[in-house]
Amino acid sequence: MRFAFWDEYVEVSVPEDNMLQKIDVKPAPPLPEVYEATLNAMRSPVGTVPIKESVRAGSRVLVAVPDKSRHTDIRPVVKAVLDEVTSAGVRVEDVTIIIALGTHRAMTSDEIADKVGDVSARDYRVVNHDYDDIACLVDLGKTSDGLPVEFNKLVTEHDYIISIGNISAHPVAGYSGGAKGLLPGISGKRSTDYLHWESTRYHLFEVFGNPDNPVRAEMERIVGEVGLDFIVNTTENADREVTGVFAGHFVEAHREGLAFLRQTPLIAFPTEQPDVLVVGMGIDRPDLWGGAAGIYAASALLKEGGTLILFAACPEGVAPEHPVVLDYGYPNWEKVRELVEKGEITDRTGASHVVTIGKVLAEKKMDVVLVSRGICESDAERMGFHHFDDHQRAFDEAMWVAGAGARVLAYERI
Repeated sequence: MRFAFWDEYVEVSVPEDNMLQKIDVKPAPPLPEVYEATLNAMRSPVGTVPIKESVRAGSRVLVAVPDKSRHTDIRPVVKAVLDEVTSAGVRVEDVTIIIALGTHRAMTSDEIADKVGDVSARDYRVVNHDYDDIACLVDLGKTSDGLPVEFNKLVTEHDYIISIGNISAHPVAGYSGGAKGLLPGISGKRSTDYLHWESTRYHLFEVFGNPDNPVRAEMERIVGEVGLDFIVNTTENADREVTGVFAGHFVEAHREGLAFLRQTPLIAFPTEQPDVLVVGMGIDRPDLWGGAAGIYAASALLKEGGTLILFAACPEGVAPEHPVVLDYGYPNWEKVRELVEKGEITDRTGASHVVTIGKVLAEKKMDVVLVSRGICESDAERMGFHHFDDHQRAFDEAMWVAGAGARVLAYERI
């Protein structure tokens, strides 16, 4: 069988007798013309009026777009949004594209051009958001629940804000898309940390895949006050192709897209839980932070006490923007939670990842076998994982430990 491993696929021999029934996820049909579908969605928006009724010559428009960690090809979407805005009379120089990095590193000019398209990157002002740079942030106070309201100051310098994104399950917001394009997309450290840490107060599946969780409710209240005027959200199939475009009000259009997405799940569930789950991670998972998607899958699919084999090249290592993850590792999640509450760890976003994954590993009692190029053996062990350089050897040894009759579920790519 083949598995994604960053920018290549690797072959692993899996005995037929150990395989569960073959799991196939039939991809939803992709849109033939994403650009046209985007224009149509914007002109018949959900829950609000079309863009052309809200902007005109002299309007200053801010367009938030996801960074390279989000794999959806949004170039035709970005082009359609910019064409719609400028056709309403808005000057190119009055439009700013902001890369909604969240806590991720700034994108290079080549990465930006690849993400939004050469023409968009060349003709429009493009800004990388920096969640930890006070100079680019504005403090808008606090909510009644104590959430710091801190955003990129560009939100106060523009008249109309549009967010582009994709809808998929997320461990903090329930689902990406909608309000998440601004919070944590272009929010400051205090807001981002607060939101992520709040999610650790709940069980993973109280939040993950649940759009009505309390963390998202708070997120949507804040974004409503800040003023997100319009969203353009996509859905995609298991082949990473755009299947739908939903535009309009940041809550109502998001929920319509979510309802459409749920008609064809991206992950199929087996008739029984396997002893061994093998997962391949592709180019949208540059570090273990992104590779945690495999651990979330194991939390839902793997038998308690089973083994997850994670093929994750992780060329950028564990979590380069959050050294706290490698400093403590998942086995020490309870200590991390204690140190955060004492104020001794200030990176609550990074700490929330440690606590969330640590709880999953402990509750599921799973072993994790990691095959990686970017994470060395000592760092893997610090995370609580068994490290291998060879994919087949990793699988063979995991099967030897699991026993001759171990049942295997394989996912080529998550």
